[in-house]
Amino acid sequence: MGNNTNKHVLHMASGRLEALGDGVFSVAMTILAIELGTPLLKGNSLNDFLNAFDHLWLEFGCYMISFIILGIMWFGHRMMFEYIGRTNRYFIFLGVLFYMVVCLVPFSTKFLAANGQWQSIMIYGLNLSFCNLTLFAQWSYGINNSSLMHRELPTEVRKEAKVLFLLSPVVYSVAIGLSFFVPVASI
Repeated sequence: MGNNTNKHVLHMASGRLEALGDGVFSVAMTILAIELGTPLLKGNSLNDFLNAFDHLWLEFGCYMISFIILGIMWFGHRMMFEYIGRTNRYFIFLGVLFYMVVCLVPFSTKFLAANGQWQSIMIYGLNLSFCNLTLFAQWSYGINNSSLMHRELPTEVRKEAKVLFLLSPVVYSVAIGLSFFVPVASI
């Protein structure tokens, strides 16, 4: 049988983890829409209609921003599996951490829309930063573990991905800092 030190290492195809991620993203994005408030019409005029939506502009804005950001994160998650074709328990654990913080996006979005102050902007920014950082951790682990790769990763893709993963938390940090002075501008 030989002396195989890796005989207890779990390696499996990445399809199930990728499918779980697709499900997590679709549920989180659906919850964003379900959580939108319903305007209360107090009359039948155009002015009544506009007044009903007046207090919901922040909620709709936060919804759109979060939906687009989750779409971008889903695409990055999807592209990761173009190069990483197998998983192990560590890669799966990092994926579960990523999905956990993705599932918090509807909560931080609702909190942001309800308050719009520096505290809610900080929670929202931290949530999105942790999304990026946990996905980057999973990506980094995967591309630095040759047994998980199923396709060669070009150097330019490696560099571009690192910049994109790490740029977002910097932008979120700037928004958090700006929120202390001009909360609405930082959203």
